[in-house]
Amino acid sequence: MKSFLLALQFLTVVTVNSGLRADSRDLSRSRAWYALVGGLLGLFLAGAAWLLGHKLPPLALAALLVVLWGALTRFLHYDGVADTADALVHTTSRERALEIMKDTRLGSFGVAALAGVMLLKFGALASLSGASLWGALVAAPALGRALAGILAGLMPPARPGQGLGAAVAQESALWPDALCGACALGIAMLAGGLAGAVASLAVLVLGLVLAWWYWRRIGGVTGDTLGAAIELGETVALLAWCVAG
Repeated sequence: MKSFLLALQFLTVVTVNSGLRADSRDLSRSRAWYALVGGLLGLFLAGAAWLLGHKLPPLALAALLVVLWGALTRFLHYDGVADTADALVHTTSRERALEIMKDTRLGSFGVAALAGVMLLKFGALASLSGASLWGALVAAPALGRALAGILAGLMPPARPGQGLGAAVAQESALWPDALCGACALGIAMLAGGLAGAVASLAVLVLGLVLAWWYWRRIGGVTGDTLGAAIELGETVALLAWCVAG
């Protein structure tokens, strides 16, 4: 139960126990629940889409869902997208890239990346309707969070001993990541069948690209790069759903 609560509080706005203490082993085990937490978040979004879809036109509904989606995660992962783009898109040293990630200022690459992710999500959601929309909303958060959890499990922290990303990635036990990946695939398949399988494959390919990019640029992962992985994974899953659904 502790590991589930850690995942829930880390990945959403829900705070059951603000005084919950955890070491690196606890955070490692919490990765097993990332996909399930994403699926629960997706169920909430799908319920909101079903409820609001009776009154709102598709474009307005899609815009509202994008904002609600970000709010349910404290917009924390959007920050990861912006910081990762500012640090890694242009050519610079590993040390300088890590410094840029810690900088609170937002650069042009970050603005462009953040706007791009939100626009792509909006466009994908506006292109889906009915059961296809609801299925995509359930599967995408699960796949995005599974991607981040697996990257954290398989890659070393870029700043060992520093930051939340290092704490999550410090322990390299593989069973949480295997369980998380299996759970994400199951959720995606249940939510959309063939569309879920295509979305899962697309996120897997994205994961290979991100793993190579993160390793080449900074030698591992940080909290910001994991947040970016979640957002990019969700976006790719939604776009794949549009293609297959």
